[in-house]
Amino acid sequence: MKRPSYLGGAYLGLVATLVTTPAAASPQDPAQVSSAIHQALAETAPANATITLGPVDGAKFMQSCQGALGVTLSGVEPYEQAAVHCPAPGWTLYVTVTIAATQPVVVAARPIAAGQVFSPSDFTIAREPVSLYAGRQVFYDSAALTGASAVMNLPAGAIVTGSDIAEPVAVTAGQTVSVSVVAGGVIVSLSAVADQTGRVGDTILMTNPTTGQHFPAQVTSTGIVVTLQ
Repeated sequence: MKRPSYLGGAYLGLVATLVTTPAAASPQDPAQVSSAIHQALAETAPANATITLGPVDGAKFMQSCQGALGVTLSGVEPYEQAAVHCPAPGWTLYVTVTIAATQPVVVAARPIAAGQVFSPSDFTIAREPVSLYAGRQVFYDSAALTGASAVMNLPAGAIVTGSDIAEPVAVTAGQTVSVSVVAGGVIVSLSAVADQTGRVGDTILMTNPTTGQHFPAQVTSTGIVVTLQ
């Protein structure tokens, strides 16, 4: 009588096990995570912005995503957070994002001393991160600074802001100038003597040489003006 072959059955069982056992899941490619974040930022980040991602190596510890990666952005520039979502097998990876928007602005081309009257060669245009001057007045054309002067020392490469400059002197003390007196729709001109030196935007005292009366007037880009209410 022939004995049954247990060895053959065991071999067939081993083969069946190898066929039906799934292979170990492959890890997620970090490059795909980075690509998904950049694609999401392309819709919201300012033009010419420099985008820097934090570490994405954590993706290597996630199973390879079987669907399209989704990205949710949160936070306020320049610092944001990207939440990368995988629908299957289902995981979320958080990555820090730094967005440095830049703009071409006027900067000092060389060291400028306090009190120095600006010349065109004092400036150049450079692309600078907006975060460096957010909330301050900057200049996009050096022509706007012609005749102005520095109120403080400016090193080469410094972004020039409104607080760094003094507008050109428009009238000097003792100078006789024409003053426009505005009352409603009526404008009357008279000659007066400036008691103070003034720049555009300043309010200075003037003297009517005929009556000796002192009165305040505003220095504007078009001349000296007194507005009567």
